[in-house]
Amino acid sequence: MFLQSVSTAAMEKATSALWQRMQMISTNIANQDTPGYKAKRLDFESVLQSELSTVKNSQSISRQQAVDRIAAVTPQVYDETRTVTRADGNNVDILAEQAELARAQFQYQALTQKVSGYYATLKYAISGGR
Repeated sequence: MFLQSVSTAAMEKATSALWQRMQMISTNIANQDTPGYKAKRLDFESVLQSELSTVKNSQSISRQQAVDRIAAVTPQVYDETRTVTRADGNNVDILAEQAELARAQFQYQALTQKVSGYYATLKYAISGGR
């Protein structure tokens, strides 16, 4: 894409990952009474940070290769193992899930505002300030 940069690729991937996280948390909440269900978690931040560090420290990578590497980052999904499991084998902590959902929603809203502002600034610059 013409306006694609490492920053915009990272913001796009983060927006998608936050959406996936909110869906996953909603699934956890919906399964709070399902015997044997294990809460799912999505790790995106550390995966993205690792790839950004690699791109930043690489001397021989082109801008397009850097964008492609960031665009290929995939969130890691895993079962939550640090929480207490109930007698029925379920480990969903409804209060923790609700707090995590609120946090993800806030992050998603902030990021979408940031992306909108970025593209509004580009549109303003391209239109010559009109």
